[in-house]
Amino acid sequence: MGTNVTLPAEIEEALHSFNIPDMPSFLATMENFRLFLTEENEKYNLTRLTDPDEFWIKHVIDSLYAVKFFPELKSASLKIADIGAGAGFPSLVLAAAFPSLKLTAVESSHKKTDFMRRASGLLKLKNMAVATARAREISAKQEWRNSFEIITARAVSSCWEIFCETRPMLKKNGKYIFYKTPRQAETELCEIRNLSKISGFKWDCTENFSLPRDLGERTFIFSHC
Repeated sequence: MGTNVTLPAEIEEALHSFNIPDMPSFLATMENFRLFLTEENEKYNLTRLTDPDEFWIKHVIDSLYAVKFFPELKSASLKIADIGAGAGFPSLVLAAAFPSLKLTAVESSHKKTDFMRRASGLLKLKNMAVATARAREISAKQEWRNSFEIITARAVSSCWEIFCETRPMLKKNGKYIFYKTPRQAETELCEIRNLSKISGFKWDCTENFSLPRDLGERTFIFSHC
């Protein structure tokens, strides 16, 4: 697989804004991931995105945007569970960008977890693990309780559903970070605020932001104690 990466100016500019410690290595890793994903997608239909620029914008840049609002992701050695990780977004991208993080991708689809295991092995991501299970299944197991400082989820289920299924997994003073569109946030932020009042969690939403080339608006719903 190749490692020479030439990207359009606006994509490269956006990537550099995240201050990734070893950008050349990250770009090469992500390009190899893109090539592997493209190859495997023909067999297993892992993603609807097949255009290279959309891969970089809608998968890589979108996954990285969390560090703009939660800068601790760039420097702290945090244990993160990514619920419904799919083909590895944001977990695999964050693991490649910030080696101090310890990511566990949780996904119920065997074909997707098999893909993530092979991809993380190919890319030599020693800070990423993969679990084939539903969130509520592993959350019920003693060894997973109070294990993670952060729980993320992107494009899967509602905030309230994920909160209910994963609450035992989060450490005391831990944080939820949910990737959402502004439209989703309008409904889900009110819902989770109303339904989780007795849990001790407070919920807020970041400002909205736009992906390059106007390929979508995003925001984050997050918790704090």
